Amino acid sequence: MHDGIDMEKRGVPTAAIITHVFLNTAQAMTRMMGVPDYRYVVAQHPLSSLTDDEVKQRATELADEVEAILTGQEAPVAAAN
Repeated sequence: MHDGIDMEKRGVPTAAIITHVFLNTAQAMTRMMGVPDYRYVVAQHPLSSLTDDEVKQRATELADEVEAILTGQEAPVAAAN
């Protein structure tokens, strides 16, 4: 989170990705660094135990939101299952 915020302040578009177990920490960090509205992507935990195919699937699921952050667009609406 810190690195993403720092890069954004330097003019480099970033899309920080965290897992949901770090949500409180991410919210505290954005407030502490003076950017409470900093956008980031929240993935389900864990990531480290996923297979390569599961990682690719997770990345596919997050790609639209990452793109929206990087291009300054509104967050995509989640598709109904």
